[in-house]
Parts: sequence; structure tokens; C-alpha cells
Amino acid sequence: MVEKRIMTFDGIVMYQRPHKERDLLVKILTRQGGKRMFFIKNGKSKRNQLAAELQPLTIATYEGTLNQNGLSFIDDVKTAHVSRIMMEDVVLNAYATYILGLIDSAFVDNQPVEQWFDWAKLAIEKMESGFDPQGLANYFEIKLLPAFGLNPTFGACAICGRRDLPLDFSERFNGTICQLHWSRDDQRMQANPKAVRILAKLSELNLEQLSSLSLKEETKADMTRIMDKIYDEQVGLHLRSKSFIQQLSSWQSKLQKNTDN
Repeated sequence: MVEKRIMTFDGIVMYQRPHKERDLLVKILTRQGGKRMFFIKNGKSKRNQLAAELQPLTIATYEGTLNQNGLSFIDDVKTAHVSRIMMEDVVLNAYATYILGLIDSAFVDNQPVEQWFDWAKLAIEKMESGFDPQGLANYFEIKLLPAFGLNPTFGACAICGRRDLPLDFSERFNGTICQLHWSRDDQRMQANPKAVRILAKLSELNLEQLSSLSLKEETKADMTRIMDKIYDEQVGLHLRSKSFIQQLSSWQSKLQKNTDN
């Protein structure tokens, strides 16, 4: 009989789903062991003492067993932070869920990804303190591209290397191209150079270095357009959380038009 090794580990709850009649399967991004699926016996019961600390986006320190193969188990919760802001703000909740979904798609289960755990935790904390959630999501989109096998050029011209001229994104040249070479790609994004410049800046920073993030709507629209095109056509990733964000944006635009009228 194999002895269970109980350990203490940090985690962010990614999502949960029903299992059989009374149980739950809970996916947690752990700092010590990467993404793991946990079996929670009687997890659907309101009497389950772990239920409150296993809600999506909960950041907690757990005690339990991290199995390399099969399901893992939680015995106790040492500390937990369940953000009321995240639970009440559907936009923040959607973007945080999307960031975790990107990480889930980029790496296999059980693969240690300490840096990504730290950044995901920090991103949630920054959203709570007022950072623009879309900008943070764009940060993760850019930083995760190498994990999906893509390394586009940001911040310099992919043709001549210049950094001092307005840039636009070009799929043909796999990155940004400067104003002198825009004529080389009539299918370039034709995005606001400010949006391209901010994306380039995000690609160069560690999240810890980002002291503030406040963006205008027109700038965010072009940032989204660029990153959506890359993920739709080159990565080929279509997450439900992203579709929900797009629906939210559409609803908000319609509401704004009705208000203006």
C-alpha cells in the first residue's frame, strides 16, 4: 500500500465541475506542482467544510496530497482569500477566469509553473486594486505566446529593427513593422501606434514592474483586435471565457448606444 504524502501547498482555484451525484472535481493551479485536478468527496453538500474555499478564483494555502498521476486530494485549508470584488464584478471575474484559462491551455497538467502561479496571483491582486483587467489579460496573451510556439517581434521593426518610428502589427512579417515599411503589407492591422506601443511595452516587462495600468477605450479596442487576430489565426485557441468577454463587450456597447439615444 502506497503511503499518502501530506504536504502544504499554495493554490488558485481555476474551476470546478460536478462528479457523479455528490462529488466535485476542482482544478487548482498550485505553486508547488502546477495544475492539478482534485477530488472533493461530497463537494456539492452545503455541509462540506471546504466548499467556501474551493470557489473559482480563491487564493489559498491548502494541506493535502499532490499525486503525479490521477487525482489529488485536499484535507484542510490553512488560509484563504475569496475576493468579494471578483465575485461581484462580472467583468473582473471574466478576465481573471480568462487568464487562468490561458495558463491552463499553455501548459500540461502536473508541470511546475511557479512563475505563472506568481503572476496569476499578482494579476488578481492588481485587478482588485484597480488595474485595467483587459490590459492584464493582454499581458498574459503576449507573454504566453512562446508557450504556444510563437515568437512575434514587438517593439521593433521586424524588417529593419528601428524602434523610433510608429509601428503596426503585420502577420506577414510575424511582428511589428515601422512606418517606412507599412507599404510592404497592405493587410497589416492598421492599428493605433499607441496601442502597438503599449503591447510592445507589456512584452518587455515583468508583471512586478507594472506599477499602474489605465487605458483609453479606443486604445484597448486596437490592443484587443491585434491579440484576438493572433490567437484566432495563429494560436488557434478559442476559450469560452474569451467568448463571454466578447459578449460582455457587445452588451456594454449596445447599452451605451441606448443610453446615448
